[in-house]
Amino acid sequence: MLRRKIASHKPPPPRRCCTDGSDSDPHSDTLSRESMIEIRSRAYYFRRCKKGMPTNIESLSTDLLFEILLRLPADHLYERARLVCRRWCHIIHSHAFINAQMHSSTYGLLLSPLNWSNTLPLYVTANADGGIHTSDLNHISKLEVLATCNGLALEFDFKDRLLRLVNPAKKQSLLLPRLSRGATYAWPTYGFAYSAASLAYKVVLHYLQTDYCLHVLTVGVDESWRHVEVHHLLGHVRPCLLNKTPLTSEGFVHWGRGRYCATMDVDTEIITLSEAPYEYHESNYYYLSTGRCVSLLVACGDLSWEVWEMKAETSEWRKALPNVDLGAQKCRIQQFADGDLKPLGWVKYPQVLAFCSRMEIGHCIFYNLDTHQLHCIKLPQSYSNGYEAFPHKNNLIWLN
Repeated sequence: MLRRKIASHKPPPPRRCCTDGSDSDPHSDTLSRESMIEIRSRAYYFRRCKKGMPTNIESLSTDLLFEILLRLPADHLYERARLVCRRWCHIIHSHAFINAQMHSSTYGLLLSPLNWSNTLPLYVTANADGGIHTSDLNHISKLEVLATCNGLALEFDFKDRLLRLVNPAKKQSLLLPRLSRGATYAWPTYGFAYSAASLAYKVVLHYLQTDYCLHVLTVGVDESWRHVEVHHLLGHVRPCLLNKTPLTSEGFVHWGRGRYCATMDVDTEIITLSEAPYEYHESNYYYLSTGRCVSLLVACGDLSWEVWEMKAETSEWRKALPNVDLGAQKCRIQQFADGDLKPLGWVKYPQVLAFCSRMEIGHCIFYNLDTHQLHCIKLPQSYSNGYEAFPHKNNLIWLN
């Protein structure tokens, strides 16, 4: 009797429905194929299935998460993404990710006002469709930028007369050794490049009109500056060639003036001399760094330039692009700037070329070579005394 009573309190089997909506036999062990299709089409069936399927971002594989994080800006990666969890932090700080992020990022243009003005440099980038985007770089201190390489900037502290390297995205800095000299010296120019052979960054310094040698410092290796003689150049060109602000490309430092361009290989620290293809007046030549190489714009008419590119390993020039001709945009250009335009630098080479006016430097004009569109930005008042333009790309690279 007790067994029968316990058996009578068992829960009834679940009720199942047929395709016509009527209840099926609860004791039936099999259902027709049509009934199974009807059951699976119910909403509760998919809700039960979704409970066992992970859909959050942590369910992604490491390789897929790697590619997603690679598409975020460097400052967002360091200030936000790396703080999400340990897994993200480990990926972002890995050497593989830092190298991939450096090579996948494109060069923009960093505008830095001349003389210390307590103003953050302006960083200009181009979108996928060629649109112009501007932002301030979050430097540790508001110093004058002297040179850039990869994602690092060489800055000068006027107050303490010190040089330091800075990564704006990571807010890291390194103080460089002083160059011991007397109380009187001419104003220096600086170059900054990466040596792929020795995996080290080198700073190159030259004192204007008073020094016929270069001073070289291997960052993190040398405790003092070394001297590289340049007397062999003086027999070919005027000494003032090295007085120009040098340009930096991948593995090279360039001094361009007029028809001549001196190129220093930072691996071997050997300087070679090259000549531009044409012989014009000195004011017709504009040497610009694209980040990867050095380009030359030769003025061949009113608002028209030829674009050449130098292969640094052989010092050979080749025609890189069709002529840049802004003659059809002359009326619109006069709305922003008076006088002739001066090529300033490349943004996402060879897509966008930046110009400034010789007469008015309060505006910066950007010309898209693909869409032939003009874009003008008004610069802060601190730029009225002049500014320098450097190729730059935000990334997480550092000296180690």
